[in-house]
Amino acid sequence: MSDITSIPTDKGWLYLASLEDLYTRKTVGWHAASRMTKELVIQALERAYWRQKPAGSVLHHSDRGSQYASHGY
Repeated sequence: MSDITSIPTDKGWLYLASLEDLYTRKTVGWHAASRMTKELVIQALERAYWRQKPAGSVLHHSDRGSQYASHGY
């Protein structure tokens, strides 16, 4: 499962994209940036993939925000 959270800071907003394994409830990938772009969610997905190295098929769920609905994602 994937989602984006916005965090207010003294220097503006920080956006955190994270992926959670719903079976283990572990955060398996994340990435933070100052802009909410498709690259933000792609980096989080790539980190999760390389950390977990899934052997078979996986089911992935996210909202249908523009970042997740982008061609690159």
